[in-house]
Amino acid sequence: MRPIGKPVGIISSFIVKSQFVPNMRIEQLTFTRFIAALLIIIFHFARQVPPFDHPTVAPWVLQMNASVSYFYLLSGFIMVISYGHVRHLNWLNYMQNRVARVYPVYLLGFFAMLLLPLLKWDVNIFRVFFGLTLTQSWVPGYAMTYNFPGWSVSVEFFFYAVFPFLLNYGYHRYRFKTLLIGGLLLFIVSQVVFHYALQSPFYQGDRTPSHDILFYGPYMHLNEFVLGNIAGFYFLAQGKKLQGNYDIWILVLLLALVLAIHFLPFLNFHNGLLAPLFLPLIVLLAANTGKITRWFSHRLPVFLGEISYSMYILQLPVFYYLKPLDLGSPVLTFWVKVILHIGICSVCFIAVEKPMRQWIKNINFKRFSR
Repeated sequence: MRPIGKPVGIISSFIVKSQFVPNMRIEQLTFTRFIAALLIIIFHFARQVPPFDHPTVAPWVLQMNASVSYFYLLSGFIMVISYGHVRHLNWLNYMQNRVARVYPVYLLGFFAMLLLPLLKWDVNIFRVFFGLTLTQSWVPGYAMTYNFPGWSVSVEFFFYAVFPFLLNYGYHRYRFKTLLIGGLLLFIVSQVVFHYALQSPFYQGDRTPSHDILFYGPYMHLNEFVLGNIAGFYFLAQGKKLQGNYDIWILVLLLALVLAIHFLPFLNFHNGLLAPLFLPLIVLLAANTGKITRWFSHRLPVFLGEISYSMYILQLPVFYYLKPLDLGSPVLTFWVKVILHIGICSVCFIAVEKPMRQWIKNINFKRFSR
């Protein structure tokens, strides 16, 4: 048994020092999920729609899929905010909550797109299996199974599965500086391997197994989740000392994101290269007490953030089934579809996501093991 003395490990250290409130909600971050989801919808469905098709704007639109990277960083951050106070996280209970969070709406999107090949009797049993088990991102050639945005949920599910082990056997045992160095090394190695492979004979282009490995493989995105974890522990350790009005700095970081994409078009930001800008943005938003936080914390922005997961995972089926809608103007048609999508996802959140989440959380698995 380790003798009682100076705290060892991130968890012991911040429990002693911080003014942490377990399971606190940071409402202003919730709305940023909606913004990220909307950017991805623009990336997928509006590249030919003004003003997104303008030569000046198009380079930024082509990098909007980096919003998935923001999701992973934010997810890592929020996991620590929610569970960082736990000295030993029970894997089964934790995974039950995570399944409750993502699986019901994921299944809805999956079957909505599976219905199309079902009607043609053109179903691939392997795609169905990998899609239902959220393992498609591990198998080159299957990452884009049916409802293709689901690849990112497959990656996220891997993060969920490993987080209790990182928390129980990693973060608990090592000091913050050690984990920070390890996280930075993981980030650097991941980016070097990714960008080197893109320029090597290994990479055969879009819609090839090599593309799936580099862009959708969970191992290529782990650096983002881990860095989000480390940022979360930093935020907790600082406590109220970090709070302040960071409105100006948040705007500076947003400008830096725009400039980075503009002046570094030869780089690919899909796998977390923007983390050095995204992470400070997340931390400052979480600690901010200025007008941006007050705006983002109003009821409507928070609700839009809460439906962002449905917006992301249902974007393909909703826009596919709305494809016949044509109002004569590409701009008007696109934004009407977005408004309809938000309405559909609002209903889905209230009628499907919330009740199913609660139902799964209330299942007592212990009674099945008797």
